Amino acid sequence: MRENSNRKTLYGDNTRPTVIKFLCIMLYFLAGMGEWRYINGVYGGLPKAITLGIIGIAVLYALVKPETDRLRAVTFPSVLYFCLIIAILLWSIVIWEVNLSEKSEIIAGCSKLAFQSIAVLAAISTVYLFGSEAVNLFATGLCLTNMTIMLLELFNFGIVASVQSLLTCLFTFGEASGYARALEIHDVTYVFGQLVIYYAGFAPRITEKEKTTRRRFLAACIFFFIIGMKRIAIPAVILVLIVSAMLKRREKLFRTIVTLGCVTVVFFFVFLYLVRNGYVTAFLSKLGINMMGRDFLWSKVNEYYDLSVTYIGHGLEYVDVIVGEWYDAGLINHAYPLHNDILKAFVELGFPGFCIWSGLQYIAFPIFWYKFADKLTSLLYMSLLLYMTFTYLTDNTAFYFWSTLSLRLIVLSYSVTKKTGPEVRLWKPMNREEVREHIRLEMQNNGGNNA
Repeated sequence: MRENSNRKTLYGDNTRPTVIKFLCIMLYFLAGMGEWRYINGVYGGLPKAITLGIIGIAVLYALVKPETDRLRAVTFPSVLYFCLIIAILLWSIVIWEVNLSEKSEIIAGCSKLAFQSIAVLAAISTVYLFGSEAVNLFATGLCLTNMTIMLLELFNFGIVASVQSLLTCLFTFGEASGYARALEIHDVTYVFGQLVIYYAGFAPRITEKEKTTRRRFLAACIFFFIIGMKRIAIPAVILVLIVSAMLKRREKLFRTIVTLGCVTVVFFFVFLYLVRNGYVTAFLSKLGINMMGRDFLWSKVNEYYDLSVTYIGHGLEYVDVIVGEWYDAGLINHAYPLHNDILKAFVELGFPGFCIWSGLQYIAFPIFWYKFADKLTSLLYMSLLLYMTFTYLTDNTAFYFWSTLSLRLIVLSYSVTKKTGPEVRLWKPMNREEVREHIRLEMQNNGGNNA
């Protein structure tokens, strides 16, 4: 018996034309360019609009040349992904009806869920088209985006000033300014953190080709991740990689992952208590950490919620609405988001909705991936989610478009490979010369053994 070095995906070898792969890369590249500050400030919805092209390609393929095995591979995960969106929508409708919410609040909430749906559909479509290749194509598009923005920003700041800005920020780990500040492509930078975790800890590395591909993508993603200057994200990635490496060795990994999810949900409620009572702010102040106005926003929002099981919430995107009102009233200088997704989710969804939001993601989803694929897929999902959780504590990444897309795409693409593993086949001679060579090697080995 001989093991074939070419790993099969769940739905066979990927045979998509090169032109389709190139088109996918270009669409992700152009969508990523929509996050560049000069474009995003005017056309904020452009990335979502461009990724609709990937969804369109997948739909056309499914209509013209339907492939049952491919559709079957993404059906159950698709249902899982949309369960979360539908659950949040239904609960928000209840809140809006009970609170008689303003039309603007309802529109804002529905728009957010619509963008989340596009992100999920783009992830599913990419995996449907390219299977286990989806992550590499996605990463290639975003790497091209970051490289292009780096080159374009050089013209604005100059080579010398740009290098100085990068080096100062990297070596001092201080606040980004100038060229370094311009490279903070918020949502995309966090995605590179997810990609670093994937390529460092989970990407296939059996064949030489897989090893080479992994090393190249890992190096590129680390580079773009570091220059993104997201200080909380770097230690989060390191910690998650250490923890995931330790958990891989555990025999009872399923129980560990479920326990970890439950502990995380409990931690959220402890964190909310500490935030509401000012303990987090006091602790960070003692450490000399500049909260950049977050402490004021967190304390200001206290009057809008109760930390109790009877609190039903105000509906999705309510916090962004009231922050805008504070800005209009002159209470804050910038209409920045709350920079605390745990607090934001609780204020908007209330106790029941928050339990649904956290319970599905941290408990139900890991169980699904363990049963649907295998333990490593479940661990990958939990690793990526825990990394993002660190950013939830001080940022607004829970409903970011690219973060949502990446989390869904990476895990689904990985599961496609992990469900089958290597193909094993009998040795079959290609021609007479190969037969002779095989016999010669067998006689040589037997002779050596007899000697």
